[in-house]
Amino acid sequence: MRHPQHIPLVAFMALIAQPSMAQRFDDTVSLKLEAYFAGIGSHARIGTPSGSLGTEIDFERHLGMAKNRTLPAVEIGWRINDDWVLQGQYYGLRRSIEKRLDREISIGETTYPVNARVASGFDSNIYRFTINNLLFQRERLELGLGVGLHGTDFDLFVEGQGAIGELESSLRRERRQIFAPLPTIGAIGQWEPGRNFTLFGRVDWLSLTIADYSGRLINAEASASYRVHRNLDLGVSYRFVDYDLRVRKSNWHGEVDYQFSGPSIFLRAGF
Repeated sequence: MRHPQHIPLVAFMALIAQPSMAQRFDDTVSLKLEAYFAGIGSHARIGTPSGSLGTEIDFERHLGMAKNRTLPAVEIGWRINDDWVLQGQYYGLRRSIEKRLDREISIGETTYPVNARVASGFDSNIYRFTINNLLFQRERLELGLGVGLHGTDFDLFVEGQGAIGELESSLRRERRQIFAPLPTIGAIGQWEPGRNFTLFGRVDWLSLTIADYSGRLINAEASASYRVHRNLDLGVSYRFVDYDLRVRKSNWHGEVDYQFSGPSIFLRAGF
């Protein structure tokens, strides 16, 4: 017969040995490391402050940039209390290439002719911060709404032999840098259909004009994960991100259309 004073200890050890449903929902802090296999579509039209928009450039088709890349991503979550969850995410993309043009393109004040050999680059750093209010909670299900900020730091350039108006062609570099902070509203949901299995989904959305920026943003994600250890989940997800941004600033008068979509694998640690 087990001694009565050992019962609380045995019960406690049994509790911590089990991957309880509540542990995943009740993790105070989580860290997710992700490899995102993204298909990329990027277009830009960069004009002059006078109003000329220049040529619409497809960076993959016209300049030969890679359409598929593997992007590292990191996400941190903090469950402030039973009703509020704060999340932050970062991932970035860097691409550069040289190519001989098969069409004339105009960027800013510079026109690059057919057969000009140009170097180009398109970098972006994406930061997403959201605070979510869990409005509906059950043992195996949580649903909520959130507000956030989706900030993207764009840096793009084209360099090669080009001309301004009737002037003689010379080596010209057109570069634009801008940080676009876009507020979003969204919804999240998390469901545990089985003991170690979790389904998660979220969507963030924006369509408005703020000062020098206008446009639309959709960020959507769906994931499935399995708890392989008390504090570790291994999972797969699919993410779709679509920007349609218009900028009216002295150093950038134009538009950017930017899409990411594709699957990812991730490892998530929760404590």
